[in-house]
Amino acid sequence: MKKIGIFVKPTDSQAVVLEHLIGVLEDAGHEVLVEERVAEALAKSRKLTGYTRAKLGELCEVAVILGGDGTILGVARDISEWERPIIGLNAGRLGFITDVVLEDMDTVLPAMLRGECSSDKRHLLEGTVLRGGKPIYQNLAVNDLGFSHGRAGGMVDFIIYVDGRQMSSQSADGIICSTATGSTAYALAAGGPILYPSLDAVQLVTVAPHTLSNRPIVIPATLRIEIELVKARDAVAYFDMQEFCDVLPGDVLRIERSDRKIEMLHPLNYDYFELLRRKLKWNFSPASVKRIARRDDSGE
Repeated sequence: MKKIGIFVKPTDSQAVVLEHLIGVLEDAGHEVLVEERVAEALAKSRKLTGYTRAKLGELCEVAVILGGDGTILGVARDISEWERPIIGLNAGRLGFITDVVLEDMDTVLPAMLRGECSSDKRHLLEGTVLRGGKPIYQNLAVNDLGFSHGRAGGMVDFIIYVDGRQMSSQSADGIICSTATGSTAYALAAGGPILYPSLDAVQLVTVAPHTLSNRPIVIPATLRIEIELVKARDAVAYFDMQEFCDVLPGDVLRIERSDRKIEMLHPLNYDYFELLRRKLKWNFSPASVKRIARRDDSGE
């Protein structure tokens, strides 16, 4: 992998980090191509040709993305046509899909580009908004897509169909259809389960449902899902909570597994369960809780 494309968050230049990143890649013998935003951020120190995201996705052999998970979602959708391998450098906060921390960049990144890495491929979802049976909007999602109430607030009423059969009719603040990748994002916050990344499945999670008996459901990603908006004061169809389409009662959001995939590259020591322990604080053992309780009781 010789041609490396560098992508960044549109609103954050990260000039010092970018300068160091380019130096690390060039010292390792790689040809570095950059997004327009990177060329602008480094205009005073380097004369670089900047490319649009789509063009850079076509030209590069691997995408190195500096930012948080949200940056990866946007870049992955924009370059999905080319299905380039992706490495995430975590310049954000929580970061479930940005594996490499900036402190390890000098050693870990060159090793990964030499092939010392693991990888997994994950399908995207394709959503189409239908009005009167005709498509009015279409987009992809890495994490999730669904309906949400708009600026006016209030509940949305919707009917969910799976492969043409009605599954449920519900009132809620919204409905999430999440991939396994997105199961640690909005769906998790709404009470959905965590899905292992390699599972070829999606989950449907309602947001603040009107009925307490409501529960998330996990189904095969090969099934076609249609969500009909029945009633809403104001509502949108969203895609990774980054792209939006205003919708009206009677509109249908059709969700299908896309043929397009993203390939995530991970360091050799990558361990998904260790990631969950670290990010979700699952490594807080009962023994340590007892020690803290005894110390508090003794007044020390």
